[in-house]
Amino acid sequence: MSLETFPGDLAQCFSIIHRAFQRDTQPLYKAIHLNVTNAYILLLLEKQGESSQNALARTLVINKGQITREIKRLSELGYISQTQSVDNKTTNVIRITAAGLEVVPSIVKIRNDWWQERLDHNQVTVDAPFAETLQTIMADLIESNRTKI
Repeated sequence: MSLETFPGDLAQCFSIIHRAFQRDTQPLYKAIHLNVTNAYILLLLEKQGESSQNALARTLVINKGQITREIKRLSELGYISQTQSVDNKTTNVIRITAAGLEVVPSIVKIRNDWWQERLDHNQVTVDAPFAETLQTIMADLIESNRTKI
């Protein structure tokens, strides 16, 4: 059996790129009082509309404890609101607030700037083939980590 498999290789690319993204952007998100997961939640709510806490956890593949902490933090910041569902009294409906919508452009800028820097550094255009782009960026991130050691 070959060690190289297309879906498996892409999954590894996603993992490496995601971890590098988290590492590199965490200080930028911290400057606006967020973390990467907070940002993901706000972007998801802005794009898809209201959601339940369980649906957010399933979509973002995070556990019940973490989603509870993240929702509490975003609620304390005034970026989301929670109301009890009229259909199911055990479910809270999570909505992004006006304050949450105001921070979304900063989140998008952090995300887009990180990606643009990677694309520019690797001379990759936005219309380049997807799988090749991921593999190029992954290889560059691996190499840059080797030189830091």
